[in-house]
Amino acid sequence: MSPEVRFWAKVNKTETCWLWTGGTNRGYGIFSVQRNVLQVYAHIYAYELLVGPVPDGLELDHLCHNDDPMCTRKGAACVHRRCVNPAHLEAVTPEENARRRANRITECPHGHEYTPANTIVNAAGSRVCRTCEKARWTRQNAKRKAAREAARRASS
Repeated sequence: MSPEVRFWAKVNKTETCWLWTGGTNRGYGIFSVQRNVLQVYAHIYAYELLVGPVPDGLELDHLCHNDDPMCTRKGAACVHRRCVNPAHLEAVTPEENARRRANRITECPHGHEYTPANTIVNAAGSRVCRTCEKARWTRQNAKRKAAREAARRASS
């Protein structure tokens, strides 16, 4: 079977996205162009097959994230990472892709909403959840206090 035939056999064309049904890596579809020799991301393979090469210095952004308000936007669990529809892909700079990704993430990994009141921007420009940061400091302080108390008891 040709690579193209094998590829399309693993694509489920829904009303919205063309979903990859084969293996994944971090939620993105992976496809073996030559069995056990050359693996590529399925969305890149589809784009290059139907549109052409991804221009040097650019990467593909899944636009279907933005169009789906029900998307969980939770990393590998996001269904849009498996979309191989070239109409849903746009070649953008890595910086633009990172900016778009940051704008799509509306809550921290623990589910706290990124609001102006609950968000710290660190020196690296990354967002930090104030609620999680406060909990981390509380845990650290409790450990320090317990260590001081244990040391005090040991010296008595």
